[in-house]
Amino acid sequence: MGLIMLLYYLRRKRRVLSLLVGAGSGLLALLVVHYGGSLVGISPVLNPLHLVQSAVLGVPGVILMVVLHFTL
Repeated sequence: MGLIMLLYYLRRKRRVLSLLVGAGSGLLALLVVHYGGSLVGISPVLNPLHLVQSAVLGVPGVILMVVLHFTL
């Protein structure tokens, strides 16, 4: 998935801005899930792996993290 996101960002006209918006939205989504997830029963720890996953994959990475939490 990381390779797909890398190819996506490389094909964009404004590569850096697109990468920053994607990483920022992913990190923001991770923070929302971390602090607001106790209502649903998930509160992922903010460790380097989760931060990198949400920064590289963006919001889909956070959604993947939540889905994997409930399926595994």
